[in-house]
Amino acid sequence: MNAAHPSVAVTPSYSTFDTRSELSGAGVIDYLNGFDEFNVDDLFFPQESPWTASGVTYTSANNVVLGRVIELGIQSAAISTDFGAPVSGTFADSVPAVLFGANVMLIGDKVPVALLVRTNIDSYSFNLDVPLSADGQRFFGIALSKPGEYLTGFQFSVSGSGSALLLDDVAVGHKGAASANTDPVASAGGPYVGDEGSAVALALSGTDGDGDALTFTWDLGDGTKGTGSVPPANHVYADNGAYEIVLTVDDGRGGADTARATATISNVAPSLASFSIPSTPLGLTPAGVTVPISSSFTDPGTLDTHTAALDCGSGGVTAQSEVVGETASSACSFSRAGIYSIRLTVRDKDGGSDTKVASAPIVVYDAAGGRLTAGGWVASPAGAVAFAPTGAGKLTVSLTARYEPGSTIPTGKAELDLDVGKLEFRSTSLDWLVATETSAQLQGRGVVNGGGDYAFAIIAVDGQSTDGAVRIRIWHRVSGTVVYDSRPGAPFDESGVTRLGGGSIQLHAR
Repeated sequence: MNAAHPSVAVTPSYSTFDTRSELSGAGVIDYLNGFDEFNVDDLFFPQESPWTASGVTYTSANNVVLGRVIELGIQSAAISTDFGAPVSGTFADSVPAVLFGANVMLIGDKVPVALLVRTNIDSYSFNLDVPLSADGQRFFGIALSKPGEYLTGFQFSVSGSGSALLLDDVAVGHKGAASANTDPVASAGGPYVGDEGSAVALALSGTDGDGDALTFTWDLGDGTKGTGSVPPANHVYADNGAYEIVLTVDDGRGGADTARATATISNVAPSLASFSIPSTPLGLTPAGVTVPISSSFTDPGTLDTHTAALDCGSGGVTAQSEVVGETASSACSFSRAGIYSIRLTVRDKDGGSDTKVASAPIVVYDAAGGRLTAGGWVASPAGAVAFAPTGAGKLTVSLTARYEPGSTIPTGKAELDLDVGKLEFRSTSLDWLVATETSAQLQGRGVVNGGGDYAFAIIAVDGQSTDGAVRIRIWHRVSGTVVYDSRPGAPFDESGVTRLGGGSIQLHAR
């Protein structure tokens, strides 16, 4: 805006001004519109014609509001039209308007601008030298002088179709004493932080020294806009990101104020539900074994997209993972016997993820895969027997297991004896046997010291270069309480086996 100086022109009918302070000094501003309520992320915000804002009804071929474009020198939203189209307005007649002013600028080519001001009894024409937006703005104001004459409308016209005129901070007023109205003050609070999908508390407010009833207009940055007597107290953002909040308060008497704040919303990872796989051992067929895997998930970020990944364990083959709605699904295929731990992962577009391990491993056995025989002893450490934690000694092991032709359940036995602590285990049935060339795992049921209902699992490593090694665990089938573990605290896999102190383990091919 140019520095203040005397009026540009004074006539018997009107005076013109090129600063806002001069126009304000000539009377009272009743309506003021900076168009900030349209200052959105979109470059253009179309308005159906005609439309009214703060005492002015705008009519033209295609009204638009041009958002802030710092590169062009446009610091706040401004009303414009298509290139070459005029910008027209009609004043509200609730207050006889005798003051009119606006900041004006051009985009495109620098061309002459004509202004026609209409009144109830006459019209006045002006030719304006308007700068390009990159060079700043020009203010033009007019105050009518004739008693009984008041403004009814205006029209800005540009020369040629290569330019568009932008209006900013349009003011409308009447003659009288210096403004008795006190402008309201807007407060957007913030900065705000929160998580996607969860309500973020907002502190949007406005005050007015005159006690005027305020109208709030808000833009929460994610496309949520509104107008009312009370601004929103909270808002749920559907996606993570950085959002600009714009709040404008209007006192209805020409006073308005705009405040801004930011909301930084964090991504929340999806949550995958636990999933189960077949608890019954699966017999290997010539075509292999395929197991469908599926689990649902939730994500508070309702705009997130998701991918899924399935880990079928060593030796398993993963099918293409699919996500439909909030369900991730795939399948694992197995071509050899083994015990497979299954992991499913779902990931959102922002990198948040959740992984769940299946409730139990998948057991794939080969009924034609051989048989297990073992006999000997291992050193049982202190802490191995739950009811005799200080006892250590020799644990005698005797194992036989095989699948009979056509059977899906192995036959054989498992006998374990430990003098220290008086532990004697005898199998009553076998559940499954998974055997490879170098190791086998056997699971079944039995009794401890002649009674109870217990389960056991044994890992046996063939003694091709040594006497062999075993890992043994016994637990109560109902309570799950472990009563014996040959390597307390160690993972139940081949890394936790104990070498035989005597005897041997053999795997026999059919």
